Amino acid sequence: MPNFSRPLSRAIAVALICPSFFLYANASDETEPSARNRAKALDEIVVQASPLGESADQSLQPVAVLTGQELSDQNGAQIGQVIEQIPGVQASFFGAGVSRPIIRGLEGARVQVLSSGISSLDASTISPDHAVSIEPFLADQIEVLKGPATLLYGSGAIAGVVNIADGRLPETALLGFSGRAELSGDSVADQRLAAVRLDYGAEVASGSWLLHVDGVDRDQDNYEIPDSSEPQAGTSLENQNGALSLSYFNESLEFGLALSKYNSLYGIPEAEEEEAELAQLAKAGEEEGVRIDLNQERIDTRVALLNPDGFFEKFELRAGDNDYQHLEIEGGEFGTLFDVQSQEVRVEGLHKPLIAEGKGAIGLTYAKRDFAAIGEEAFVPFSKSDTTGLFSVQHIESGAWHSDVGVRFERVRLRPEALGSRTDNLSSLAFATAWEFSESMRVSLNLDRAQRAPVAEELFSEGAHIATQSYERGDPNLSKETAKNIELGLHYHSDSAHLSFSAFENRFDDFIYQADTDEQIEGLPLRLWAQADARFRGLEAQAIWSIFNDERGHLRAGLQFDRVDARLDSGERLPRIAPERVGAHLQWQSGNWHARLAALRYQRQDRVGPFETPTDGFTRVDFDLSRGFSLSQDRVLSEVFLRLRNGTDQLARVHTSFLKDLAPLPGRNIAVGLRFYW
Repeated sequence: MPNFSRPLSRAIAVALICPSFFLYANASDETEPSARNRAKALDEIVVQASPLGESADQSLQPVAVLTGQELSDQNGAQIGQVIEQIPGVQASFFGAGVSRPIIRGLEGARVQVLSSGISSLDASTISPDHAVSIEPFLADQIEVLKGPATLLYGSGAIAGVVNIADGRLPETALLGFSGRAELSGDSVADQRLAAVRLDYGAEVASGSWLLHVDGVDRDQDNYEIPDSSEPQAGTSLENQNGALSLSYFNESLEFGLALSKYNSLYGIPEAEEEEAELAQLAKAGEEEGVRIDLNQERIDTRVALLNPDGFFEKFELRAGDNDYQHLEIEGGEFGTLFDVQSQEVRVEGLHKPLIAEGKGAIGLTYAKRDFAAIGEEAFVPFSKSDTTGLFSVQHIESGAWHSDVGVRFERVRLRPEALGSRTDNLSSLAFATAWEFSESMRVSLNLDRAQRAPVAEELFSEGAHIATQSYERGDPNLSKETAKNIELGLHYHSDSAHLSFSAFENRFDDFIYQADTDEQIEGLPLRLWAQADARFRGLEAQAIWSIFNDERGHLRAGLQFDRVDARLDSGERLPRIAPERVGAHLQWQSGNWHARLAALRYQRQDRVGPFETPTDGFTRVDFDLSRGFSLSQDRVLSEVFLRLRNGTDQLARVHTSFLKDLAPLPGRNIAVGLRFYW
C-alpha cells in the first residue's frame, strides 16, 4: 500500500513540473489550455451519486456540482472548505485540519460524505474535531445533494450527501497518458503543497486497462489572524496521502481495485491563556498543545456488469474496507486512541421502466463498523454496529412532467459494550415531480419522509471532551427521529443565464440535538444530548448570467442568497445554526486568462439558543487570477495562478464552530502556484 513521505511526493511533483519551464521557451500560447479546466454545461455533468445516471440539470433533487475551473479555484485541505460557498452549504470549523459540510443547517451524522459512492469510513461524525479522510485535490467533480438523500444512502444522509468523484475507481476508459500536478504555497500559514495524479490507459485484445497513481503532500505552520502579532496556536497541519489503482473495461464488464492511504497530523486551537505555556514548551523543545495523528488505510472495489439480458440494463457493486486510527496527543504524550474498523458494500441494478417512459433502480446496502475509544478521555464506549438497507427509485416521464418515486427500508443494530443492544427499523419515502413548461424553465415539488437512528455518541457519551471544552452526556433512551420535508423550486437554464430558487420546510419529530446548559462538571460546561420536535425553514437563490461574450472575452456575473431558521416547536432556537448569507461575483475568461472576484457576506447571527452567544457578521472578499500556457511539443498545459483569500483581512468567527470565541478564521492569505496538465 502506498506510503508517501513528504520528500518523495515533492520530488515527484517537481520532476514533473520543472520540464514545463524548459519547454515553454519555444512553445506557442495561441491555444486555450484553460478550456481543459472549464466547467461543463449542467446538462453534460452526470451525477455519479445517483444510480439513474442523471445529469445535474435533469436531477429532481436539488444538486450542485463543482468541476473544472470552479473546482480548482475553491480547492482546499478539507472538503468543507471547498464547497462552503455553494448556496445552502456552509462548513464547520475546528482549526486548519477540520472542516465538515453543513447542509441547510444540519451536519455531523446527518450529512453523508462519500468517496466515489462509498462513505469516508472514518470517525469524522463522532466529534467536531475529527477530520474527513478524503483529499479534495484529487476530485474530478464534487456533488452536493441537498435535502434528504436517505433513499440512496441511508439514515446518515437525512440532510444530504457530498460525493467526491476522485478518479481512483473510474467509470470510463482512457487510452494514453493523462495527469495533473500542482506546486503552491501561501502567506498566511507558510503552506507548502505538492500534488500529482497520473493515469495511463492501454488497449488489450479483450478490452482496456487503466492504471492510476496519486500522491499529495501538504505542510503548513500555525496561521496568522487579524489584529494579532502572533499566529493562532494549535493550527498547524501536515497531511500526506496517496493511492494506487487498476481498472479494466470491456463491452460487458468493468472492474477496479484501489489501495489508498491517508495520514494527517493537525493541531487543535488553544485558548489564549495557554499560549504562554505553549511558547515555553516550544522553547524547551517539547511538543505544543493538543494534536491529532490520523491514519487510514482502505481498499475499494468496483464491479459493473453492462447490458445483461432481460429486465436489467446494468448491475454495479461497490465495496470499501477500512482500517482507521486516530490518536490524540497532548503535550507530546499519547492521549485517547480512536479505532474504527469498517466495511461497506453497495449493490445497484439499473432496470427498464416499470410503467410509462423513464428508468428505475433497486439496490441493497450493508455496512459494518467496530468502534473503540481507548484512554482516559474516552467519552464514548466501545460499540459494534451494522446497517442493512433495501431501496428502489423509479423515474417516470410523461410529456412535460417528470417524477421520481422511491422507498427505502433499513435496519440499524447497535451493540455497545456492557450496555445491551438496540435495533431500529427505519423507513423512508420520497416523491419529486417537475413540470417543464418551457425548454428552459421548470417548477418542482419535493416531498420526503425520512428516518434516522441515533448514533453511539448521542446515546452513550459520558465524560470530559477536551476538544470541545465541555462535559458531554448522552441519553440511552433517545428514539429514532423522523423528518418530513417539503420543497418548492424554480429552475431556469439557458446558454446565457442560470437561475434557481428554492424554499423548504423540514419538520422533525424527536429531533436529536446537543443542548448547552448552565451546569458544570469537572470544571467544564455540561452539554446534553436531548430530543424534541423541531422545524427548519429556509430559502436559497442563485443567479448567474453572461454580461458579454465577444473579442473582449466572456464576462459573467452572479448573485446568491441563503437563509435557514431552526427552532424547537417550543419556540426555542437551536444552537450553532449557520447564519444568513448574501454574495456576488464576477468571472472573466479570455483566451488563456481567467479571473474571478467574489464577495460573500455572513450576517450577524443573533438567533441563538439558550446559553449561546451571538456572532458578529463579516464579509469575505476573494480573488483568483490565472494564466495558462500551451507547451505544444509534448501536448503539455501549465497554468500559473494567484489566489487571494480574505482580501480585506477581516476578523471572522464561524458561528457553527465550538471554537468561535477562541479561534477566528485565518487572516489575509495570498497563495501562488503552478498547475500542470497533460
